[in-house]
Amino acid sequence: MISNQGLFFALTTAFLFAAFGLLSRYLSKESKYPLGFAIIYGAISSILTVPFIFIEPWRFGNLTPLIIFVTFLATLFFGLFEANQFFARKNLEASRLSIFFQITPVVTFFGSLIFLSESITLQKTVGVGIIFAGNLIAVYKHGGHITPRGLFYALASVIALGLAYVADKRAFSYYPLGLYMLISYFFPIFYIFILMPRNRLISIQYELKRTGWKTFLLAIFSVSGYYMVLKTFQLTEASVAIPIIFSSTVLTALGGIIILKERTSIPQKIIGAIVVVTGVTLLSI
Repeated sequence: MISNQGLFFALTTAFLFAAFGLLSRYLSKESKYPLGFAIIYGAISSILTVPFIFIEPWRFGNLTPLIIFVTFLATLFFGLFEANQFFARKNLEASRLSIFFQITPVVTFFGSLIFLSESITLQKTVGVGIIFAGNLIAVYKHGGHITPRGLFYALASVIALGLAYVADKRAFSYYPLGLYMLISYFFPIFYIFILMPRNRLISIQYELKRTGWKTFLLAIFSVSGYYMVLKTFQLTEASVAIPIIFSSTVLTALGGIIILKERTSIPQKIIGAIVVVTGVTLLSI
């Protein structure tokens, strides 16, 4: 189902995205201008992709109008994701948002089957289902209230990200990997800038002063993780890779216990982690 190297890349991505989730939770909670924060994060991330242009081979495939259009769709979906994710992290508890993020691998799974004609087998379906169930077990939280605003931002984020990964899988192999990463981070900045209200400079300056070097660290986690996503896509189908990558949700929950001192539902989170490992193991056989 997935090679040892592909599994290594996918699990490394999961750890990096877990670190991203923990830090972005911390930074987004007190954000006054989430779009300004997204601009800063995107700009720093774009700069960090430049070294990969020199690390990876400089090869283009046959850039047909269809591939260029799919590339545009990928940047558009990433722009929608970046424009909404920090609002979602601000307006929803992390444990609840983690549940919504389990929609992303489902969107990618079915999108890959429909648009990329990837294979569907009983073993793959069961493995993906087990990973999905394990993540839900780990992050489900009883009680509380979800505002319509938080619900909107969460759904917009996770659906856009799932569709972006489907477009990624179709288009990225036609570009030098480093250049594609730069495109994926740089162009969404323009979409977000258009969405920003007045006082753009003020909001960017405020968020830059508020977050400081922490946004740089956040961008390192994101860019490194995205690089691993694309390396995983080189070795395996998106419908297999993304469910493993989104095991980061469980790692985030467990990291919350250790790092953020979140002591609630510890047995539940551990059971969820065991279930996810079972699903990953099934996909790797």
